[in-house]
Amino acid sequence: MTDHTEDLVDDGDPRIAAGYERVQRYWDLIGPSDADVLTYLVNPQFNGKPAWPNMRQAYRVVRPEGSLILASDGLSDPFVRSSITDRQGYGCEVYIEAPDFARADFATLRGSWAFKLVENFAMNVADWGGLSEKIATQGVLSVEFPMTDVLPSKWLTADGSAGFLVNLPVSGRTPQISDMPFGPIDIVPLTLIRPSELEALRAGGSQARVALAATYTARSDAHVSRL
Repeated sequence: MTDHTEDLVDDGDPRIAAGYERVQRYWDLIGPSDADVLTYLVNPQFNGKPAWPNMRQAYRVVRPEGSLILASDGLSDPFVRSSITDRQGYGCEVYIEAPDFARADFATLRGSWAFKLVENFAMNVADWGGLSEKIATQGVLSVEFPMTDVLPSKWLTADGSAGFLVNLPVSGRTPQISDMPFGPIDIVPLTLIRPSELEALRAGGSQARVALAATYTARSDAHVSRL
């Protein structure tokens, strides 16, 4: 990529605020967002965690009727003062929908398994540099992470891992915001699966993933995570 200094995006670029407003409108169609976001006193980047495009690491709380969404807020920020100008940050925001916390207050959410799951996933997405290429070629993805300190043992394999489907289709919601100022972003759900399903994925590979995704997609609330 050719580095053109005049093409660099500055902090005050009005397109940044326009992008924030567009993401807000997306979530407003799903449910009201809390005024406060979940964030950090010290940016995790300074403690060795993966950097987000413009350093802003936060999670919004969205409250559809009878449910709750925790969504990353910053993975799709544009790169500021960088020669990387052809992408809207990492091209996505990720979320988990957990009706168990529909009435939960801010403090409860901060310590919840749902927040810890989406936070862990978002950090991995930042480390990978995004998901869009994999989503474009594979549709629904699967991942697993060690989660012994987060989830009850009945949700873990013998080696302490939890499994997830990524990017299951959500009825009535568009999976992408196509009119962002610096390019489209994917809005990607993370869905907890059972240990037996993770073991089947380990044994069966891509064919097992496709079959499991089809099973979940047949449900009206395919993407929702519950304990």
